[in-house]
Amino acid sequence: MSGGARWSRLVPLLVAMAPAACDENATTAPEDPSAEEMVVEEVESSPFLDPADLPTIYFVSGDGGEVFVYRQGSVYTVESYEAMLAGDFDPDPDSRDGLDTWTRTFTFPTHEVTNWSDFDICTDCELELTLTELVRFGEPEGAGSIESAAPRVSWNEQLGYVVVGSTFLQVFDNDGRFVRRIGREGEGPGEFSRVIDAHVVDGRLVALDQARSNWSIFNLAGEFIEARPYGYRAGPFVPVGGSHVVVVAMDPSPEVAGLPLHLADIDSGVPSLHFGSGQGRDRNRDNEPYSDNVMRSVASRPGTVWWGTAGSPRVEEWSIDDELLRAFEGELPWFPVVTEPIDPTTEPPSTLLRSMALYGQEHLWMTVRTADPRWQEVEIERTEEGYRVPPERRRDYMDTRLDIFDLEERRHIGRHVWDSPYARLINLGAEPAVSIVEYDEEMVPQVVVYRVGWE
Repeated sequence: MSGGARWSRLVPLLVAMAPAACDENATTAPEDPSAEEMVVEEVESSPFLDPADLPTIYFVSGDGGEVFVYRQGSVYTVESYEAMLAGDFDPDPDSRDGLDTWTRTFTFPTHEVTNWSDFDICTDCELELTLTELVRFGEPEGAGSIESAAPRVSWNEQLGYVVVGSTFLQVFDNDGRFVRRIGREGEGPGEFSRVIDAHVVDGRLVALDQARSNWSIFNLAGEFIEARPYGYRAGPFVPVGGSHVVVVAMDPSPEVAGLPLHLADIDSGVPSLHFGSGQGRDRNRDNEPYSDNVMRSVASRPGTVWWGTAGSPRVEEWSIDDELLRAFEGELPWFPVVTEPIDPTTEPPSTLLRSMALYGQEHLWMTVRTADPRWQEVEIERTEEGYRVPPERRRDYMDTRLDIFDLEERRHIGRHVWDSPYARLINLGAEPAVSIVEYDEEMVPQVVVYRVGWE
């Protein structure tokens, strides 16, 4: 696909700013070893630099060979393109004075596929984790009580913590104090049928209703602004800059079948791009019973998102302008590909991917649900809908395992296991953390957020 065609589909996240003396007739940029092709188009600076029209991050090249990043109104010095992707910004912003000529650069990187067998794997290496409790919240009763065993939790520096209930949202400040409850069950303005996820996006609190497939938008004071239709199967989403989000879900519609990533603008509500087809990925549903159960990263490099299906350790990193950047495939000793449903009365529960996060430049976190050593002691109930694990025995049936990989050194650093199937990764401003429901001495459920360190 040509650069012009790609631009007509989506304003790209990464933009290169070239010096005024650049060749006006240039058709390629200086060779980049990570790129197959670069297409350059010169534009005037003034209208293009209106912050209201810009995505979050732009790549800049100055007159003296400097490298900058334009981010939310400021220009920062960085050491390299790779440092820009890793988010290594100089804390002191530079002026953009003198950058009179700007150039859009479309980069088509060659994706890399790596087998997990190429990693130095330590199957039973226990991480020496340091779990630092950041906050604990949940009221004994009333609007601030935690009603789910595994609620989705998101964080925003300005608002605090947002807990997603099925038909409401709860807001707790950064110190864990209950602030307000937003929404209720219903089909009216500001009401929900089944919320799948909620985040602060471009200064607004945005919730996605899975049952009604629409967005509900509130200001940070909890006042309803408006609802917008989404139009596709709704899954969890992740903010990717400005008013853009990536929604992750397999939709059965013929025009988007097999495209699990949907780039949407909250201002319009509908996706502007469907992508993430998974080049080379075998989508045979007979061989992958969890192929429609899609997981996404909670923290990644700027302008990228990771995704994978629940029953496979294959994960892929995509840029939000539809480029597969890298993929990791094969099997892990504790995570074989799930090729058929199990008989829960005689077999342990399958290992299933739950979430991913990129920490720093090259540390990939992966959480899976795996069998608890006591799984055989749990009596499985048979219902009209299928087999069911009694809620009070789920902690005895499945655990949550966190594995950390160094992608640059291709080394498995180690693992940690929580005796609960409900630990979740959340994003604390590009730093992953873990949220989990615990019970105090009075058996009151509380959400606890931990910062994770290791040696």
